[in-house]
Amino acid sequence: MRLVIGGAYQGKLYWLLQQTGYTSSDVAYTLADAQRKPILAALHLEIRKLLEEGREPMREVEALLQENPAVAVVCDEIGCGVVPVDAFERAWREETGRVCCMLAERAARVDRVFCGIATCLKREGTP
Repeated sequence: MRLVIGGAYQGKLYWLLQQTGYTSSDVAYTLADAQRKPILAALHLEIRKLLEEGREPMREVEALLQENPAVAVVCDEIGCGVVPVDAFERAWREETGRVCCMLAERAARVDRVFCGIATCLKREGTP
């Protein structure tokens, strides 16, 4: 499994497609579709949707990893900046952070993309 993180509109998905040779048709935007596609984009939006539905994002993402352990996950960094006053907005950011921590721990590789330039944060075999 691979995790790609970075700010909004920083070129994460484009960079990943260039690195892997996959095309836009290989990209899933829901957890259900990601069970059979190699890339899941916009994980942060899926987590928001799951929370709105009263579901447990951590459990759902773990189920995805059981079904598709080689998936590459793309997620916006949403926890930086001003802490929202709205409780749901805070919960969404916190849950997204927790899920990303779990993914980073399990990932063979973690990259952060900023202005279209990637920095490798973790490679298989490094803590």
